[in-house]
Amino acid sequence: MQRFIAIHLLNDHSGSPLVFRQSLETLSQKGNTIHLFTATPEGQGFLSDMPGMTYHELPYRWYPNKIMTLFYFLWSQLFLFWKLSFFLKRSDTVYINTLLPFGAALAAYWRGCTTIYHLHETSIKPALLKNTLSRVASFTASKFIFVSEYLSKQYAFPEHKTCVIYNALPVDFERRAQAHQRLKQGPFTVLMLCSLKKYKGIEIFVESARRLPHIQFELVLNASQAAIDQWATNQNIPSNCQLFATQSDTHAFYHRAHLVLNLSLPDQWVETFGMTILEAMTYGLPVIVPPVGGVRELVEDGKEGFWVDARQPAQIAQAIELLRLDQALYQAMSEQALQKSGAFSNSVFSEKIRQLFTLQLLNESPIGKSSAALIDKTLPPFQSTTFSQ
Repeated sequence: MQRFIAIHLLNDHSGSPLVFRQSLETLSQKGNTIHLFTATPEGQGFLSDMPGMTYHELPYRWYPNKIMTLFYFLWSQLFLFWKLSFFLKRSDTVYINTLLPFGAALAAYWRGCTTIYHLHETSIKPALLKNTLSRVASFTASKFIFVSEYLSKQYAFPEHKTCVIYNALPVDFERRAQAHQRLKQGPFTVLMLCSLKKYKGIEIFVESARRLPHIQFELVLNASQAAIDQWATNQNIPSNCQLFATQSDTHAFYHRAHLVLNLSLPDQWVETFGMTILEAMTYGLPVIVPPVGGVRELVEDGKEGFWVDARQPAQIAQAIELLRLDQALYQAMSEQALQKSGAFSNSVFSEKIRQLFTLQLLNESPIGKSSAALIDKTLPPFQSTTFSQ
């Protein structure tokens, strides 16, 4: 039985804590002891209420004021380094989600622990911070998990320390999606779920609704209702576009939707994977995604959906209208989206996580690499199916 020390900075309802929860659930299945260090300033997030988890609260808060956020970030890292310097045992495995918790990595390195990073994105700003965090990770990490081939190519970490494990959805989500009746009723509805950031293409989504007043648009934002109301005052939201605050359960939205969009602006934000796109495909929904980034590893242009640059609103409107009118094309894309989603199942994800941790611990134990190589022959390869781009 192994003791894992899991670190995630901000526990909210975004993609990285959702994936991290799945990993921790996999690691806890064999009776391992898991201590989770995280901050939950809103009182709830994807990492909350996990059975068998021992929680340790971090003194971190996010503020609109960047100076305040930086202060809490640095304080939380000092806290992590001090706390873990006394808490860690050499036999522990430290599992760090994202590059941000560098204090945990330094403490783990000092105590001689195995350290595994799980990386989800590359857009850390400013560049000085990203470079500093990357350097810390480079000399402290035993292994890096990347969520896509695209992301793995954005860093210069040693190849023998890296692997790609594609994200997956929770088992409960897969089951509820499979039980859903796919015969759509009601008006053609276009859905997008994202954070309240301009680079996510939220203004382009609203513009698409203006261009297509006969189609329903639903925008689910990872933000409070107050923040959404403040943003909407200057947006001239059309009557066919509804805005929703943070949702802990999004199934009702996928039930209503006919099409799901990701409109991230390629020159400002490149998607490294795309969890909402995978959710849509699991529901058998065609998708429209950017022509760059890791999201292309889920979607082939013209098969499960379309690649469209969000800076071309006329093309977006044209693609939406085409899928509304061409039922044969829509049905074909729906079937292909559902089929493709099976390659990103929770069972595939869990097996690869188990494989990685098993081999990494064996490689760094007195048993030696020969035992790890023997087990490796009985397990499927790390690399997931390669999809055309």
